Amino acid sequence: MGAELVTEIPTMAAVYARAVKTLTRKPKNPVLPEVTLIYQGARADQAKLAAYRQAVSAPANGKLPSLYVHSLAFPLAMSLMLRGDFPLPLLGMIHLGNQVSVTEPLGQEEVFDVEVNAENLVPHAKGACCDLVVKIVVAGETRLTLRSTFLAKGVRLGGETPAKAHEPFVPPQRTAAWKLDGGTGRRWAAVAGDYNPIHLSALSAKALGMPGAIAHGIYLAARALAAIEPASGNYEWEIEFHTPVVLPAVVDLAFAPSATGFAVQGWNPRRGKPHFELRLTREV
Repeated sequence: MGAELVTEIPTMAAVYARAVKTLTRKPKNPVLPEVTLIYQGARADQAKLAAYRQAVSAPANGKLPSLYVHSLAFPLAMSLMLRGDFPLPLLGMIHLGNQVSVTEPLGQEEVFDVEVNAENLVPHAKGACCDLVVKIVVAGETRLTLRSTFLAKGVRLGGETPAKAHEPFVPPQRTAAWKLDGGTGRRWAAVAGDYNPIHLSALSAKALGMPGAIAHGIYLAARALAAIEPASGNYEWEIEFHTPVVLPAVVDLAFAPSATGFAVQGWNPRRGKPHFELRLTREV
């Protein structure tokens, strides 16, 4: 896999301004580009970090929340999807989940390199999935690996399409609830820079096949992690999204601690359908 040094990380607004051109992509035999984009010398924007912490009630503990790092670095991964050799349309892709591994959280003043690539293009019951992988490197050591899985609906790959699994969901005992108004997506876009139209208004979301404006998956994960993410040591977390949170919404939650971490579930209390499941495990 080749490597390309880049001189800046673009803004998400700049990425989405160009993303409309990818809507015409209709790949027959898609192949992901074998390239890693590298940006050297990144660091936190202290004002944006403060806005992130305020938006999700994250503690000011001198460490960078893993999803703040994600919001800083992910536009570089999205820019990979704008390349002419990336086969899938960027707009309308659905965020299915994240897997994050942290060997030691970054200090909020640390300088780091960002490396991104795309991999794991596989069939899905509704289309095709791929992973965008962000690695955060300090002095040659990978400190964070952030993997995001996306679905391109309607794209077909060769081979067998996996069957869609249906497991019954029984809501657990509620321990918290979030009330999210219709402006939640726009406010988070201002914090994280993610101006994907599916999050901004019912009109723009419906134009891309959504039932209405939906909450950012990263916002839901960041808010769930705010009170439970460790400030030191080795840990991992993953989140799987099941059904979108259509705004405005009430989300019921269950935070279940264990000897090694937490399990967090979020669901629609009116329909009884799961929105997400997050699992955090720390080294003990």
